[in-house]
Amino acid sequence: MKNMLPILLATLIALPAMNGRAESLDKLVPDCAEILGRMKREDIINMDLVKEAKGIVILNVTGFAIGIGGSGGDGILMAKTDKGWSGPVAITTDGGTLGIDVGGQDNDIVMLLMNNGVVSKWATGEHFSSSSASAVLGPKGGAAIDTTMKTRDFNVYIWNKGAKLGVNFGGFDVNINEEANANYYDKPLVSAKDILNSVAEVPASKKNGMARIYDLLK
Repeated sequence: MKNMLPILLATLIALPAMNGRAESLDKLVPDCAEILGRMKREDIINMDLVKEAKGIVILNVTGFAIGIGGSGGDGILMAKTDKGWSGPVAITTDGGTLGIDVGGQDNDIVMLLMNNGVVSKWATGEHFSSSSASAVLGPKGGAAIDTTMKTRDFNVYIWNKGAKLGVNFGGFDVNINEEANANYYDKPLVSAKDILNSVAEVPASKKNGMARIYDLLK
């Protein structure tokens, strides 16, 4: 029995990451549109700050291994380009803590990335230590924004059945879901950088699916 405990704990930690990597962009895009739509509909997210952002991450994050700590999630990363918002990059996160403080284990998260350097870190599969993942709750709805909000690395919005959660980031890894991206863009070697720079564009057959997200970001 004692020997089984480490195996069980390792399995609990690994499951969210494995499930996230299995998600296709055809599923992630409508799921993320629903997350963003709910936050906009309930006046949670500040759209003036969205206009200032250089990138956006939309995730569903699930806590796991209760009593040990940790979280895993899957979602999309997008960047703002001269042509407008890029297509989606499929990502997963695992390890550490990401948005989970008190009050829930299943959280929808929207992160506004306020500079190009932070967008690049997400695009390259960065490990965010506690010191490199400082984040604060973004201003709600139509609240006024100031220059400090524009220059932060992250402005974060969290929804968990109406519960207000603290922002507690640190020690998590970002993984690029290469398989999901290749399938969606029909390019085996497509890179996150090419997607985020709009070198690889959303295929014509996928544009209707992305239309809602683009509309919500206006």
